[in-house]
Amino acid sequence: MRILVTGGAGLVGSECCRLFTEKGHQVVSVDNYMRGKIFGKEGDTKATMDAMGDLNVEHHEMDFRDDGIAEIVKRVDAIVHTAAQPSHPRSIEIPVEDFQINAWGTLYLLEQLRKHNKEAPFVFCSTNKVYGEVPNFFAYKKAGKRFEPMDDSLRDGFDESLQIDRCMHTPFGVSKVAADMYTQEYARLYGLKTGVFRMGCITGGAAKAVEMHNWEPFFIKKALTGEKPTVFGYGGYQVRDVINARDLAMLFLEFMQKPRPGEVYNVGGGRENSISILEAIDLIEKVTGKKLNYEMGPEREADHIWWISNCRKVMSHYPNWSQNHTIEQTFREISEALSKG
Repeated sequence: MRILVTGGAGLVGSECCRLFTEKGHQVVSVDNYMRGKIFGKEGDTKATMDAMGDLNVEHHEMDFRDDGIAEIVKRVDAIVHTAAQPSHPRSIEIPVEDFQINAWGTLYLLEQLRKHNKEAPFVFCSTNKVYGEVPNFFAYKKAGKRFEPMDDSLRDGFDESLQIDRCMHTPFGVSKVAADMYTQEYARLYGLKTGVFRMGCITGGAAKAVEMHNWEPFFIKKALTGEKPTVFGYGGYQVRDVINARDLAMLFLEFMQKPRPGEVYNVGGGRENSISILEAIDLIEKVTGKKLNYEMGPEREADHIWWISNCRKVMSHYPNWSQNHTIEQTFREISEALSKG
């Protein structure tokens, strides 16, 4: 297949570029390096693309909303849309730009697909932030160094039936809801082969250590440098499930080979790869051999107290897919990448 990857220099996009080429596919990448503008020097992803010089990737430095994207869409067999404004706290500061990238940009790309290449499978990278603060409507208790739900039926996490409205999201969550729904609608109304993947905490060696996005490398970097990060709210007991970006790329490949149009999937590390911030600090100290000192800060708007993705649906639809990275393996991968500079 010839596969278009938008945001090819980003964390998920770059892992897609690497995996797809390793599997013998041709990759066309587009990226305008907007993350460097949004997050500053520490968020710049140009070096990530430069490091892929040994791969046979056809890369275009361009915005996926530019007119030229139509010519690329015409000649590919599938699209993985990873490009986004990815930070929910940053979206509060730049709501219009967040909408233009995430909502309008995704709609524009879907229109190009509808007009020029309706048979090409389309993977949309959505987010668990489409559920807004709804996970916080449930009751939790402390269990060791983490929160756990009072309702045992939630032990394996939230599935796709969780409501997405009547709650606060931040502009990021709202723009992603719009893009998520448009992606579903283009399958149902126009017959496109689209799939929505509502992802949790994605990370890996290519992740940038930015406080407003990718907390795992940010905390690991602070341990390596001896600086003090801030834990925002909940005493550090809040829980996230962590998934390695390469495992996501494997799932996207499975979908493109056997697309199920209009489907929506919660995707994350699941129960086995879940961790609280306090537990993560312990693991980071183990992996780096460094003491991580931190300070407490206020809760962030609509931030989840507890999130684990229930992956039962996606695993039943794609039984050949599995996660190959544990949290410790992923944290070691990040630590090694940061240590190399």
